[in-house]
Amino acid sequence: MQAYRAALVPNRVRFAALFYPVAGVSNTHWRRYWLQEHGRLFMSLDVAKKNLTKYEQFHVDPALGENLATAMGVSTGGSAFWGMAVFEAESWEKILEVFSHPEYARVVHPDEQYILDRERTQIFAGEFATILEKSTQAKL
Repeated sequence: MQAYRAALVPNRVRFAALFYPVAGVSNTHWRRYWLQEHGRLFMSLDVAKKNLTKYEQFHVDPALGENLATAMGVSTGGSAFWGMAVFEAESWEKILEVFSHPEYARVVHPDEQYILDRERTQIFAGEFATILEKSTQAKL
């Protein structure tokens, strides 16, 4: 049996944000717009392509969350957020460059009004440790 050796990844940092929907938008529209339109717009920024090593969107499935919570004997806490984005880079400076760049403010920030309640967005940042990862190619 191989020994368990966990460690923080030394050359990567991650920033994540929990997103709440703007009032009046349907979940179907929110999911489609965030994935197809907003994601494409964000990735049109040269600064994002240059600085980020990963950008992931997590689309919340409330029914699945309830099933898993029941199986684990925990509560979902009635979470009202609909998505989480994870941004990875080699340094905090690179992440800060993306989100403080004038093009982000000019192009992406205004687009968020269509789906995100920015006042309720919650952010967190830190180092991470990958405990298990089986290599698979995403089928796009």
